[in-house]
Amino acid sequence: MEPQYILGNACIVRLMEVLQQEKCGIAAPMCNGFENYQHMDIDTVEHLLRQEKALTAEEGADFRSLDIAHGVWAVTREALEENGRFEELLGDPKNVFLDYKMRLVQKGYPFIVCSRALAYDSLCGRGKPYAPVVSEKDDREVLKSKWQMNYFNLAPNRNLANLIEEEKDAPIRVLEIGCDLGATLLEIRNKYPNSQLYGLEINESAVAIARYLVEAQAGNIEDKEIPFEGTFDYILFGDVLEHLWDPQGVLRYCREKLSEHGAVLACIPNLMHISVMRQLINGRFQYEDTGLLDRSHIHLFTYYQIILMFQEEGYTVEEMRNITPPFSPEEAELAEKLLELSASTEMHMYQTFQYLVRARK
Repeated sequence: MEPQYILGNACIVRLMEVLQQEKCGIAAPMCNGFENYQHMDIDTVEHLLRQEKALTAEEGADFRSLDIAHGVWAVTREALEENGRFEELLGDPKNVFLDYKMRLVQKGYPFIVCSRALAYDSLCGRGKPYAPVVSEKDDREVLKSKWQMNYFNLAPNRNLANLIEEEKDAPIRVLEIGCDLGATLLEIRNKYPNSQLYGLEINESAVAIARYLVEAQAGNIEDKEIPFEGTFDYILFGDVLEHLWDPQGVLRYCREKLSEHGAVLACIPNLMHISVMRQLINGRFQYEDTGLLDRSHIHLFTYYQIILMFQEEGYTVEEMRNITPPFSPEEAELAEKLLELSASTEMHMYQTFQYLVRARK
């Protein structure tokens, strides 16, 4: 536990209960200083105690996550002894804990967030957190050498997972193409405990971790080979289709791997986002390491091209959701001017950063 955290009266007891229920590497609480699903609004110690009391009679909706915050952990002695010492070549605590978590995963220890265990971050919003004086470049080199990966994608694509709309106990079969470390599939298991989860990933180093969470194998979907038997209710492409040489051919192949009423779920970047349009009208098209103009993108998509691609391969596009960052006043003004120049565009085509697609067989 880092020194700025204050634990609720029942926090340790509830974390211990989670550790005792199954072979669990880390149990962690909810907290105002954590992000995503591990966040809870708590603004004082008194508020913490009231929230904890209100949760006393409720059943906990605990969930598994790779993206577990490192501010407060409960760890079994067994896991500590089996995992060994921290990696002393790393300097930044967040990287030390990242390495430690990955080693725990490979030893079969899951991480569980206990929704009834609460902690309060007394420094949250009250100035800059502690920042170690270390070289991030040195840490990156150590992690890359050790794990053979440039980055660690621990956060699930919840927007993509939320496209699945089934009863909680549905025994769905889900395949993710480009599953990375398995974070999104783990999120699906939280929502659908009876699901059967499979991952295909081109990066063998990522598969070496993902296979401890789901049934994962290394492979390139462009080889048109899925190394799992049977059909799937859902096949997921989270920011993958734009990296393929033949995305339409892959969708054609995957259609035969869907169950009778199966669907492809995809998250696809939008070339028409206002940030790209502003570059184009100024004669620029600057590739970057990440984002809409990621230099590893092979295909570029717009709203109409996405629909056309799925329709040409026999899919019915059931739903398209938008991920839309806020517009600046200048971007809003430019979008209005672009709308005046075209009779076939709509504002969402300039607002949307990524489209979320559910296309049914």
